[in-house]
Amino acid sequence: MTIEGTMRLVTGSLPKETRRAALDTATAHAAATGRSVLVNARDANGSWQLVINPAGVVRAAGAEDTGGAAPKRRRRRVGLLVGGGVLSVAVVAGLGATVVHFLPGEGPPQPTEDGDGPSHTLDARPAPPGFGEEARWRLTMRPDTQPDVAPDESAAAFIDPEGQLVVVGEDGEEKWSADLPLDPEGVEGRPRFVRQEDGYGIALVDAGNLWQWSPQGDRSDPVELPEDANVVFAGTAPLVLSGDEAFVPAQGELEQVELPGDSGAMVADGQRVLTAVAHGPWNWVTPDGTSTEVEPTPPEGAGELDEVLTAREEYVIVRWSAAEGDGVVLAVHDSGDGSVVAATGTTTGEIADARWVEGASVAAYGPVVVDLAEGDATTVSGFEPANATGDVVYGSTGGVPVAVDAEGEPREMEDGAARPWGLVDGRAVVVADGDLYALSPE
Repeated sequence: MTIEGTMRLVTGSLPKETRRAALDTATAHAAATGRSVLVNARDANGSWQLVINPAGVVRAAGAEDTGGAAPKRRRRRVGLLVGGGVLSVAVVAGLGATVVHFLPGEGPPQPTEDGDGPSHTLDARPAPPGFGEEARWRLTMRPDTQPDVAPDESAAAFIDPEGQLVVVGEDGEEKWSADLPLDPEGVEGRPRFVRQEDGYGIALVDAGNLWQWSPQGDRSDPVELPEDANVVFAGTAPLVLSGDEAFVPAQGELEQVELPGDSGAMVADGQRVLTAVAHGPWNWVTPDGTSTEVEPTPPEGAGELDEVLTAREEYVIVRWSAAEGDGVVLAVHDSGDGSVVAATGTTTGEIADARWVEGASVAAYGPVVVDLAEGDATTVSGFEPANATGDVVYGSTGGVPVAVDAEGEPREMEDGAARPWGLVDGRAVVVADGDLYALSPE
């Protein structure tokens, strides 16, 4: 393989592995240079032209390409020559003619089932239960960074190898990208989707600032953070905590929210902040001082309210003492009206040090798995949740990785299997070897 005068060798034990290695090489080159590459492919049955853009999307030449580099950049052509199981690749600048030869009968990548673009294969680690190895798209991220997925399953966000913030849609095409106004090494955490009036924008945090982009990719002025600030994304908007004070960003500044009594701020939704005390009702508070108290409805079999454990935008998780006996009742309440979504009897030991993870229709607090759609709760003995996506909670039981459905049925996962960060158009977004995949359901 020759890339602008530098010789390397690409091989594959099978024809499809050789083809995959060739396309991986061209994809990596497009990502590294920030320019689309044109591939001329030919075998005994005919010839094809493919375009690979910097985001890693492969499509037939002539198809609309909105996810690549700036329109004024020239494409580079990639030449691939296959003989036996050995592949020689030449990448040259300019518009000189080059050719890709696939082994007889191999041809170019085939479209996915929906017929819109070629598929990619996750071969670096096992796929999670319910999803196959075939991916709708694969994109390369900056090393040691993490992605985020929009709550409405419409997009994914990540930092690419060139240090750009990139948002892609359901088909992997770039919606927008932006140069980071800071060193990528200074980003704390990951890009986060945050709700704005007309959709979901992106928020990033560094040591001293909160940066935000609109759903169209327009960046607003940074919001300066207090030295001891902690930015919380438990809701769909950033909540800034500093000591006993709470703030929300507004017009490029932090606006303080007055907290009722001894309550603490837990969640922000862009308009209000949910505040709570350990042993009482919670409040939704607006920056202008309006406060609405929510009194939770006791679940069946409950006595006194023991403690408000945690909260998210739609749910507040409360531990109640049992009306009879020494046990407790774990209840999930609607954060707006306090009604009971689901509840079950348990013990303080079972839910000690537990954490809440939430998917679209299922969630878990420690070993208690909650069917949010049906209002049921089931205790899965020994289960430790890690994250939830769609209708599945991922975690481990006795050190064995498992995926648990809404009915509390665990399914053992392969060692090293990828766990989804979320779903985009029903496809599981996973990370493997620094690449981002959108895996199709089985």
